[in-house]
Parts: sequence; C-alpha cells; structure tokens
Amino acid sequence: MTIVLSKGAKVTLAGSIINFSLGIFYAWSVFADGLIKELGWSKAEAMAPFTLEVLVFSIAMIFGGRFQDRFGPRRGTLLSGLFTGLAFIMCGLTASPLGVALSFGVVFAVAAAFGYSAVTPAAIKWFPPARRGLITGLVLMSLGAGSLVWAPVINFILDYTGIVNAFFLCGIILITAITISSRFISIPDPNTWNNYPANHDMKPVDFDWRLTIKEPSFKILWALVGLTSGVGMMFIGHLVQIAETNFQVGWGYLLVSLFAVANASSRLIGGAICDRLGYLGNMKVALLMMVAAMLLYVSGLGWPALVLGTAFLGLSYGSLYTSYPNAVADLFGLENFGICYGMIFTALGIVGSLGPMVSALLVEITTSYNLSFIIGLAATLVCFLLVANLKKVIPQTY
Repeated sequence: MTIVLSKGAKVTLAGSIINFSLGIFYAWSVFADGLIKELGWSKAEAMAPFTLEVLVFSIAMIFGGRFQDRFGPRRGTLLSGLFTGLAFIMCGLTASPLGVALSFGVVFAVAAAFGYSAVTPAAIKWFPPARRGLITGLVLMSLGAGSLVWAPVINFILDYTGIVNAFFLCGIILITAITISSRFISIPDPNTWNNYPANHDMKPVDFDWRLTIKEPSFKILWALVGLTSGVGMMFIGHLVQIAETNFQVGWGYLLVSLFAVANASSRLIGGAICDRLGYLGNMKVALLMMVAAMLLYVSGLGWPALVLGTAFLGLSYGSLYTSYPNAVADLFGLENFGICYGMIFTALGIVGSLGPMVSALLVEITTSYNLSFIIGLAATLVCFLLVANLKKVIPQTY
C-alpha cells in the first residue's frame, strides 16, 4: 500500500527532521565531557561555547527570521544545514577553546537560528488556525526528542572514535540530514493562509516589525518568554546539583532524561491544547504546572517531590514553547512571522540566559536552591498577570 502525503504533511515531516537534527545542541554536555577528559579542558572552557551559543542564537533569530520572510524557508534551511555541519567540522579541525567557542558558539548558533526560524512558519502556513497548534507541536516535539537521542549516540561515538572524530562525524550527519530535508520545505501561495478564518472576531493584520514592537501585545509576550524561559533555565542546567544539594540523592542525571521526555511530549500535547483552548488557555495550563513544580521542590517531601516536580517543569516548559509561535502568528500575521518571532525570541537570550547564573549565585550564597525555587514561583505568578493583560489587548473570544 502506497502512502501519499499532502504537501503540508511533507513540509511538517521535513521540518521535524531539521529540528531533530538541530537538537544536537542539547547534547553539548556530552561533547564537553569529552573535551574535559580527552583534551584536558577546564569545565569553564568546555561550557563557554554553550553559553555563547545561547546568546548568539537568540540574537541571530531576528536575522534568520527576516531572511526567511524575504527569501523563503528553503534557502534558510539549506544554509542552516551547510553551516551547522561546517561548524562541527571546524570544531574538530581547531579543537581549541577559542576555536570551538567561535565554531559552535557563533557559526553553529547563527546557522541553527536560520533553520529553526524557518521550519515552523513554513509548516503552519499550510494549515488553518484550528490545526496550527498540533502542527507546531509536531515540529517542535522533534527538537526536544533530539535531546533524548543525540546524547547516547554521541556518547557511543566518543567511546569508539574520540572527541575530534565525533565532531567530524556529527558535522557530516548535519549537512546530510538538513540539506536533504530542506528540499521539501516550501510555503503555499500567500492567498492560501490569508483566506483562512482567524481565531477571533477580527482578522490579524500582517504587521511590519516596526509596528510590531510598538504593540502592547508584543511587549507582554516578550516579557512572558523572558520570564518563563528564565525560570526553566534556572533549573534545567542544575538538575543534578539540585538532586544532590536539596534532596541528597545521587541519581540526578536521570532527571535530565525525565525532563527531556516531558519537554518533548508536552510540545505535542500543548499543541493539541492550543487547538482546543487557544494559546492563552494552554499558557494558563502550563503555568499551573510550573507553579506545581516550584511548590513540590520546596515542599520537603523528599525524592518523590523531586521527580514529580521535574516532570511538571518539563511539561510546562515544552508546552509554553508551543504557545508562543501560535501567539505570534495570531497576533501579528504570517507575512512577517519570521522576524516577529525572532524579536520575541531575543527574550530568551536577554532575560532567560540570566536564570542559570542567578541560580548558581544564590546556591553559593545560601548553600541551597530554596531561594531559587521561591524566585521561580514568584516569576511564574507574575506570568499569570501577564497572560491576563495579554488577553485584554487581544480582540478575541477566548
């Protein structure tokens, strides 16, 4: 029996493969371990490329989004495949702290932004608003799933070939997978998505970016992305230490896998909720889970609270990142989706990246993560107020 996929389904599948490939970013800790053990790097040297990548990626999202708006998503994903792969090959060729920081922290970050900013808008333009949540969830779920698969695969490669050859091999894989998938990325005629019925009474206008940044909804959404990503990142990078310091257990590494599973699955679940309750409804559900996570962490109920809290944190974090693209499409239209979403995404680098540093500083001062949990809880409650204010400025019937 031959299975015939629609054009939209092909674009969604290709976008999922591209995002899955870009998910190698989440496995950097495995590369870092190899750099430390094989090449004698310090922990700070091994983590510098990752830190730089987060910052550069969030800024490059603006340019990647603008590029796909003007030249189309296929060119953006093609460039992404070529240069993400080249970045890893450069890491293998240089294998020095400065060389890897520039290769992964700058070249990979920019190239990944061009791919990531292209695949979601390309996919959702093929579907009406009532199905965009699910499509967004499918495309983004693959990014989270990449963190589950890449880590053991890279660890296996490291055991047999070493860190330098692992960089080379991963570079070849990225070039091959992403460039081939880019051939299936396209968008329909603009009249197609312009004629879809809107999610609310007034059809959204396709905003120019200069108008977008003046909108109250943009400022509220930017703050939401910044605060929620900041809360998530306060703990994502500290799960092992949280388990040891606050809960006195030595299997915190398992929490990383638990978070990855919850994060990946919730992107699909969150997409379905967006289609049913709207992105505002999904935000509220996700924020409730984030509040539950913070309360469980400070509850003093031992390792069961740690496990359940981590699951809730992963579910809320992934689900929120399904809401944001849907919100941008609904509020500002699809014509300039790339640059609008890119500007929203800068909140991740400007505000969100502060989370890990704040958490590290607080634990050094207090020898506990309890104050970080309280700050995370307070920030999440502020997000509820932001969602309420966002609803006020949207002419919709949610």
